[in-house]
Amino acid sequence: MSHGSTKAVLTAVAGNSVVTVAKFVGFAFSGSSALLAEAVHSLADTANQALLYLGIRRSQKEADEKHHFGYGQERYFWNLVSAVTIFFVGCVYTMMHAIGSLKEGNQPELSLIAFSIIGIAFLVEGYSFIVALDEFNRQRKEKGSTFFAYFHESNDPTTVAVLIEDAVAMLGLVLALLGMSISAYTGSSVFDGIAALSIGVLMGVLAFFLATVNKKYLINAADPDMDALAVEVWEGDERVQRLQRVNSIVISPEDSVLMAELELREEELFADMSQEEVATAVKFMKHQDEIRKSLEAEVKKVSPQAQHIFIEFVGLPERKDHE
Repeated sequence: MSHGSTKAVLTAVAGNSVVTVAKFVGFAFSGSSALLAEAVHSLADTANQALLYLGIRRSQKEADEKHHFGYGQERYFWNLVSAVTIFFVGCVYTMMHAIGSLKEGNQPELSLIAFSIIGIAFLVEGYSFIVALDEFNRQRKEKGSTFFAYFHESNDPTTVAVLIEDAVAMLGLVLALLGMSISAYTGSSVFDGIAALSIGVLMGVLAFFLATVNKKYLINAADPDMDALAVEVWEGDERVQRLQRVNSIVISPEDSVLMAELELREEELFADMSQEEVATAVKFMKHQDEIRKSLEAEVKKVSPQAQHIFIEFVGLPERKDHE
């Protein structure tokens, strides 16, 4: 995991922790549904980003006997859990409270304290957004990609998540400010409640987006950039006759599995060999392929779920001369 992504997450955790407390204090003074919605929003973001950091830490564990390719996908799992957290803690609770407030019609006491907290929160969220945006731009420039292309293609949903959450947080603050301002001007609590309801919907959309982004990396998503580079390299190699297939699986933003089957050119494979040696080599290769198929069939017979088997023969056995 890059230091930049970790910094973006920790900055977001610190910033949201501060504004969460401030918003709850503001709600205590004002009774504003919009300000409570924003407090819950920041609380959900804080919990979410703490889960993102947990995913970062756990994904760095070394491979072991139970996880041969390491723990890289832990990052996507905890990102998915964080999306669920945002939905239930943020969206559902906020909307239920907003609907209740609209029914009761309690007028909030909107003072300078409530509006000052919105302003301070916007500055803090804005700084966190800038840190995440800088990291996002650094990553996309390394890939040589445009902003929107990398936004959709990035294998690192952690930075994308922080970037989107901070952008949504600032939009939520704007909605809260509008609702509170109109309520203060008209003396009607309806606009404050509508703002709270809108913030809840906004968090629901955010949760759905984050869940969708992380889901694809938990169902063996391919790495198309790596596939394309491998194909380009191997098709440009004069020793390769034909590529039969290239497959990949993303394990983490820094780790992917690449599998390929290719056919070598005969003139490269049998260079500097006599006809007799070529005949022996062909016989050997056919026999080796028969053994490979037999080994695969034996495993599939006892373990039918083994649908994708990749066997690589290492070295040649030493031949023993018998008297």
